[in-house]
Amino acid sequence: MTRGEHGAVALTAAGRHLEVPGIDVEVVDTVGAGDAFTAGLLAWLDVRGYLDARAGLDELARGEGLTDALASAVRAAALTCGRAGAEPPTAEELAGFDG
Repeated sequence: MTRGEHGAVALTAAGRHLEVPGIDVEVVDTVGAGDAFTAGLLAWLDVRGYLDARAGLDELARGEGLTDALASAVRAAALTCGRAGAEPPTAEELAGFDG
């Protein structure tokens, strides 16, 4: 669940509650932030093979790696909020942003 400036929260199938704080950015436009969050989360999962036929899904259900995935998604949303229009960051921008 996204929480805007307060980051994101995830609840796993194993009952773990994970929180990632928000990133302080100068907000220019929030249009597209939710889409950027989702895309950032899916991109993180894809690059690591989690979207391939249940590969690693048991680990995610236990919360392993999920904090990093959420943090990446929060960074993507933060970068998007720092510019006008619904323009999500590129992989290169995301990799170079420490928020």
